[in-house]
Amino acid sequence: MKKINSLLYLSVIVLAVACGSPESMKDFDSTTWKADKNACKGDRAKLAPEFEKIRKDMVGKKEYIVRNVLGKPDKEELLERSQRIYYYYLESGEQCQNTSTLSEASRLEVRINSLGKVSEVNYNQPQKLKKPE
Repeated sequence: MKKINSLLYLSVIVLAVACGSPESMKDFDSTTWKADKNACKGDRAKLAPEFEKIRKDMVGKKEYIVRNVLGKPDKEELLERSQRIYYYYLESGEQCQNTSTLSEASRLEVRINSLGKVSEVNYNQPQKLKKPE
């Protein structure tokens, strides 16, 4: 019985550690990002330079890591062969009044392949964003 409890305890610890964010993304203010749904408060625009530092690290990560770091996407597009694109707005725009359509506001696009891994992380209208120094 003691072995079963030990195995169960160890399994829970391994699972908890595995579901967390990778070390390279620990410095990103995920809480503020998630709280600014559709970027209507303007907090995501301020976090864009901070996000740029971890953007390339997201490629190859599993979908659950994206959701842990960035939260539920503002919009999602299902493509053929079970691929998806997650959209995260970076500035306020039409999406703050009408959430049913995809706005032309600057946004982050995270492409997830059929294996559930991030294959691309791009910006739509990146000229509006400040690059980190």
